[in-house]
Amino acid sequence: MSRNKILYLTYDGLLEPLGYTQVLKYLEGLSRNFTISVVSFEKPNHLSNTKNVERIKKILRNKGIKWIVHKYHQKPQIPSTIYDLLILTFTLFYQRIFFNYNVLHLRGYVLGIPLVFLNWLLNFKIIFDIRGFWVDEKVDRDNWSKESYKYKFMKFIERILFRKAVKIVTLTEMSKNIIKEQHNINQETILVIRTCAEKVKTFKRIDNKKLNFGYLGSTGRAYNFEETLKFFKIMKQTFDVGKLFIFSGDERSKIEEMIATCDLSSESYEINFAERKDIAYAFKKFDCLLFNLKVNFSISASMPTKIGESLSANVPVLCNNFNEDILEISAFNNACKIINFNNQNPQEVKDFLLNDSLDERCQNTYRKFFTLEDGVQKYKQIYKDV
Repeated sequence: MSRNKILYLTYDGLLEPLGYTQVLKYLEGLSRNFTISVVSFEKPNHLSNTKNVERIKKILRNKGIKWIVHKYHQKPQIPSTIYDLLILTFTLFYQRIFFNYNVLHLRGYVLGIPLVFLNWLLNFKIIFDIRGFWVDEKVDRDNWSKESYKYKFMKFIERILFRKAVKIVTLTEMSKNIIKEQHNINQETILVIRTCAEKVKTFKRIDNKKLNFGYLGSTGRAYNFEETLKFFKIMKQTFDVGKLFIFSGDERSKIEEMIATCDLSSESYEINFAERKDIAYAFKKFDCLLFNLKVNFSISASMPTKIGESLSANVPVLCNNFNEDILEISAFNNACKIINFNNQNPQEVKDFLLNDSLDERCQNTYRKFFTLEDGVQKYKQIYKDV
């Protein structure tokens, strides 16, 4: 075991799909070499699922990871967040003083607020794992004003955390360069670890069938779902294409409202929801993953988890040019194709999807950029070096 003891902070619960794939799966691999405690804030409806709670507890117990669970409070927003941060502050002091945790792995921004003001007392070595430009995402996706007090306060928190961190982890090379230039930080301090994915079970394609398209996740905020629908409609009008399979946790009525504006027939699509354990069966339904991200400043630091998952399942990706890193990934082995949603040659897309070497190219791209094992090794080196 390393001399470093890791206290991992996440506002995303381990009981959520994102917390499971992007926190728990990494920690399982790291637990062999480090003493780790994870502090998470879980939503009440997830905590009420006692079967899943016991499942996660068992996984963590078997890996020797201590789980410190706090309930996530949502409304009213500001008082609830302050309450959560007060609980966190007590936890930080308790774990530092009585259990001598010396490295703090901070995932995201909000839970870093107490550290800005108190780390001179706690003296943690901070790993700031940003997972995106969160404050600017609030501007680009949730209509925060750059003139608002909350925006200015959180940008202040961001600046201090960048300055205090011994290591900064980000999802893209593009965001690494932005952080280095805007905050005058040594590039050796900043590391890129993309949203790595555990290998998804693959299924053989059925010959001589119609091409089906797939959509996973949110249809709003960061995404131009309407552009995705329009492109699918063009493909369907041009070729004998099958269905668009939509797997989303969004309200079905809202999804159907957007579909209605594009005048797609009910036979052209299916709307479902896939649990984390069923993700392989979702990928089995379609021949490519299709999505369009809104292009803005904050997207420079984003890399959706579904890209790695899709490629690992031998399902190629069709998306827009949303940042410099997706260009690098698409250029590597042509398993992720950048398309122009407004002026794309449909025949070119069809030829891409029917290429015999596509499965191999998906696996090559997955192994190059997105394997969970690679992500674990990079975090392991960070934990050793701090």
